[in-house]
Amino acid sequence: MPSSEQLWCRLKKRALLLDGGMGSMLIAQGLEAGQAPERWNLEYPDRVAAVHRAYSEAGCEIVHTNTFGASPAKLAEVGLEGRCREVCSIAVQLARDAVGPETFVAGDIGPTGLLFPPMGKTDEAEIERSLTEQVEALVDAGVDLLSIETMFDLREAQVAVRTASQSGLPVFASMTFNRKKRGFFTLVGNPLSASLQALVDTGADVVGSNCTLVPDDMIDLVAQAVQSVEVPIVAQPNAGEPIVGTAGVHYDTQPSDFAAGLARLVEKGARLVGGCCGTEPPHLQATRLALEISQR
Repeated sequence: MPSSEQLWCRLKKRALLLDGGMGSMLIAQGLEAGQAPERWNLEYPDRVAAVHRAYSEAGCEIVHTNTFGASPAKLAEVGLEGRCREVCSIAVQLARDAVGPETFVAGDIGPTGLLFPPMGKTDEAEIERSLTEQVEALVDAGVDLLSIETMFDLREAQVAVRTASQSGLPVFASMTFNRKKRGFFTLVGNPLSASLQALVDTGADVVGSNCTLVPDDMIDLVAQAVQSVEVPIVAQPNAGEPIVGTAGVHYDTQPSDFAAGLARLVEKGARLVGGCCGTEPPHLQATRLALEISQR
């Protein structure tokens, strides 16, 4: 089980490789549309472990637990009310058992699904209660760090960072941005630079972006991000654009092109790179080789 000191030591030497999409990998194994990936921690643990193992064997140094939607609020929507601690504990053990002793296990935390006015009726206290239970469950189960992902409202992201930072573990915080003519903004209009700085001020050790964007667009985002904050930047783009066909949804970026894009993200200053939707082990294996060549 690697330590926080080992994480920062490695980061000083070179960029680190994160894993890719969990949902798309489980869909390929039979996860049905609308079914919660977290349920498979309970029903098909071997399939979840196989995803972690495949990413580790591809060269990923940090893998995310299958807990993106494991907050109590989110689990209640899919018939798993009251099972946050159970789901998180099993998820951490599955990841830990599937990877090598030098691989970091990140406790994955996504949006709660609770929305602030005018889109919803939640407040910070309600979100904090839900995230506190998830954070405590992940920490008690033995994660090495906490990774907050795909946040689109800075208010919720800050609550998540505050809650996670109380654990004493390293905290990564990624928001998802759309590219507009005026720059990069979240769904609710939070701008890139100000959002990342706010997350740092709230206690995040690593900040950046995941999902929504393809590697080429995220290159410009990273270039702006490294000028905005003085902490390591994480970047996890999608594997191209989604294409809907008779066999379902697939993404159009080949592993070699994806790897070249992630290598460019590192050139622009990203210190941690990986993938989001549509990214699979071959994409990361190609990236591992590309990074080894570029960082010699």
